[in-house]
Amino acid sequence: MRKLITNNEATCAGCNKCVRVCPMEGASVTYMDGDRLKVRIDNERCIACGACIQACRHNVRDYEDDTERFLHDLAAGTPISLFAAPAMRAGELDGGRILAWLRKLGVRKIYDVSLGADICIWAHIRYIQRMKPKSVITQPCPAIVNYILLYNHNLIKYLSPVQSPMLCTAVYMKKYCHVNEKIAAISPCIAKAHEFEETGYVSYNVTIKKLHDYIIRHNISLPEERSDFDHEESAFGRLFSMPGGLKENIEFYLGKEMRIDQAEGQEIVYDELKLFSEQRENVLPTVFDVLNCLYGCNIGTGTSHSNSRFEVGAIMDSNRKNVMELYDKAKHDALYEHFDSVLRLEDFLRHYSPKNVVRDHATRAQIDQAFISLGKLTDEEKSFDCGACGSKSCGDMARRVALGFDMSVNCIQNEKNTIQSEHREIVDLSQVNLENIDKILIDIARINSLSDEIVESIGGVNEAIDRFSQMSKDVLLISQQVNILAINASIEAARAGAYGKPFAVVAQEVKTLAGKSNQTVSQTGDISAVATKSVSAINDKIQNISSAISQTYSEIASIYANTQNALKDFND
Repeated sequence: MRKLITNNEATCAGCNKCVRVCPMEGASVTYMDGDRLKVRIDNERCIACGACIQACRHNVRDYEDDTERFLHDLAAGTPISLFAAPAMRAGELDGGRILAWLRKLGVRKIYDVSLGADICIWAHIRYIQRMKPKSVITQPCPAIVNYILLYNHNLIKYLSPVQSPMLCTAVYMKKYCHVNEKIAAISPCIAKAHEFEETGYVSYNVTIKKLHDYIIRHNISLPEERSDFDHEESAFGRLFSMPGGLKENIEFYLGKEMRIDQAEGQEIVYDELKLFSEQRENVLPTVFDVLNCLYGCNIGTGTSHSNSRFEVGAIMDSNRKNVMELYDKAKHDALYEHFDSVLRLEDFLRHYSPKNVVRDHATRAQIDQAFISLGKLTDEEKSFDCGACGSKSCGDMARRVALGFDMSVNCIQNEKNTIQSEHREIVDLSQVNLENIDKILIDIARINSLSDEIVESIGGVNEAIDRFSQMSKDVLLISQQVNILAINASIEAARAGAYGKPFAVVAQEVKTLAGKSNQTVSQTGDISAVATKSVSAINDKIQNISSAISQTYSEIASIYANTQNALKDFND
């Protein structure tokens, strides 16, 4: 199928809103882009329901249609006729003036889809009357058809073969009005492009929103006149685009002789269709009228949504009153008799074939492993069901993870538990660090104390060296005096002659001793000076070390206090 929904992943915030509203498992896939969570589209699984575009608040999701190509081809002279959906009447711009502008650009013929809706309702009634099916699902929504053909093949047998109002209009234009040129659709629906692609009747899906955007972006002045349609006035088909429009039309013609159930909106309709496929046939309605959009085609996925649903409702109610004034039961019967005489039911039927989509199956073991990766081990954890991941339940999330559609980091409970675990680890580590810092502070205090003792001891060494130096000076003085006495004694011994020789020997020994004492004291003085200088240098270094230790102690103490405060705040 043609890719319709676009995804600007660069601006994706990973908020999971698109995952939450997407009715098709696996159409929105979560992945990690670096350290950021993002969501991409699997276009093979996307049914173009448009729910993600309406939900996105980050301008990530958008869609493609044929507005630019249609206007380009029209300007190039390509012959084109078109039909317009009733939703044009509910838009912010005057639909009649837009059609007049398009005629000036070269559009050949313009038809109202309300006429195709009249034909569609007629065809449904005649099909039910002739074929008497037990139950049929009406299919004005191509997103509904995409879902059935891709995901729920059991519903194909119930899918009404009657074409949608737009296709009924195109068939009528081609086969009964002999419109041979290309046909464009002014449409309120993104997914109509798939319907047109498969049936081949319509060449351009020009959505109301993109057409409005084009007109505003190019500052186009619309003509004052309004364009009419190139066919007879439509009847109750004008109500088809409202929720319950098909039911109202059928009951106007047949009364309440058949049971018609309804389901509208992406949030419930696909669950309702799944439930429908699981029921016994004897409990099913004759007609199951389903719409992808909650408020009908008038506020469809391809409309501008500038008017509220209440404003749109007022516009469409005015149309209802106009129809009631123009058509009574007799005129309506006459219209259907006219259709019976000029239209062939077979021209407005189509055949459906199932499409291949990957049928993913997660085993119990894979889902259990996914629960483990999500950190969900208890029944309570497995049924937390907060929905933040976009899944409806933890079980759905585990299945998505098992199938590769999601990641465990997208689970807020798992991330919370991981953060709490990391919190506990940080607290424990910080506590251990505080204990280690406390020991370091004690050791530093001891080193500081020893440093003070060393400085004090060095002071004692200096004092001893000073006393030793003084004693050396005293010894030097005495040795000098002894030397003088020895010299005098030698002189006296010389005078005494032979009798003085023994005394001369003693005097010489005393003189020698005095010389050695003087030499020793002199050397000791040098050593003392060197020792004093070395001790002074040691003292300076010890003082520097002591100062550095004190500074380190102060810094570590500050870190200790800050860590304690941070840990207290962390625990709070």
